[in-house]
Amino acid sequence: MVDVAFLLLTFFMLTTKFRPPEPVQIDVPMSHAEQKLPETKILTVSVSEANRYYMGVSSQKTREALFKRIIEPRLIASGMSGQAVADSLGSFRLMESFEVRKDELRQYIEEARYTDREMRPVVKADVAADYESVDHVLKLFKSVNILTFNLVTSLEKEGR
Repeated sequence: MVDVAFLLLTFFMLTTKFRPPEPVQIDVPMSHAEQKLPETKILTVSVSEANRYYMGVSSQKTREALFKRIIEPRLIASGMSGQAVADSLGSFRLMESFEVRKDELRQYIEEARYTDREMRPVVKADVAADYESVDHVLKLFKSVNILTFNLVTSLEKEGR
């Protein structure tokens, strides 16, 4: 019986995939809402304290489509070899989120929505981010006909 327990423990330890660290830590604002975020098919746009944009997609298929349609042509145009592009795709598949320039954000959002219409958009903004940066994301959502989205906040404790 002990052998079986150790085999199971070893199996789960070796097959568990740990979540890679996020490229930026975001301190989200407090809220009273208790609505849970969806767990699948999420398109996350994060705004850091330094007003930089990060995008994450929970679907592997959508993440790969973003790479193939936007990033791969740029890498090939810059003179990267086919093997280097394939290695970049392998790294990109494992990324939880990646930095996106402000002027490219619309293209990434449109491409993600084109690939999967059921993606649920989420905005995760740092409490110290400028209003203009968050407003830019909201306006982009509206311009690509995304009218409902979730805002990530941390639940405020009662009695504060």
